[in-house]
Parts: sequence; C-alpha cells; structure tokens
Amino acid sequence: MQIKIDEKNGTKVKAAGRLINWLQTPETIGGKYSSVCTVVYEPHARAKPAHSHLYGEETIYVISGKGKVKVGDEEYEIQPESLVLFPQGVLHMVYNTSDEPLKLICFYGPDQKAIEYLYHEYFDFDEFKRDKF
Repeated sequence: MQIKIDEKNGTKVKAAGRLINWLQTPETIGGKYSSVCTVVYEPHARAKPAHSHLYGEETIYVISGKGKVKVGDEEYEIQPESLVLFPQGVLHMVYNTSDEPLKLICFYGPDQKAIEYLYHEYFDFDEFKRDKF
C-alpha cells in the first residue's frame, strides 16, 4: 500500500481561478479519516461560489501569498503561517487580494466525505456584493 506522495504526483483539478492538487484521497494514497490537497489561487481570484461541508470540516494553512477568508459572518486577513478552521456546515470562501499567487494546503476530516461541497451562490465578500434595488 502506498502511503507517500510527492506534490508533483497529485491529482490536479482546474477550478475557477485556482488549481487544486489532491494529494491524499482514497484514490491516491488512501486515508480513512482525512483528505489533503494544495490549492494555488491566481492573483485576485476567489473561490466562487462559496461552499460548506456537510460531512466534516476543513482546515487551511497558508504556504505563500496573502489574501483573506470569509467564514460565516467573519472575515480574516491571511498570510504565510496563517491557519484557519472552516467548521462543519459553515459557509466559507478564500480570496487572493494580491498580485501574486496564494498557495494553501487544505486538510479535510474526520471522514473522506468531508471533501464534498455544498455550494452557496449568494455568499460573498462585501466588495463583490451588488446593491439590491
């Protein structure tokens, strides 16, 4: 059984404004209770639509770059060495506020199904909301 993987051998998935590289999943090196990926956000990109996780939680750790996260009603600035918890069921999103790539490592648990997303189109950072008439 393979229990080690190098980032260059992950499963890469292109999403809007970002590249997700799945390192630990049932299809890569297994893992019964967690999954791990890296995500690189392009400059000024955000994870849209926002999402939440029905079956677990997500923790992110910033490797390089800077930006901010929105978790429920709260917003936080992030930079290298920042760690943020996205609790189970809480809407969240990431926004790269800089001209440089933003690289994160994301941990999901306590179940492999924690990586499943429930999307929320209406949830966004204040600067992207349009006035309602």
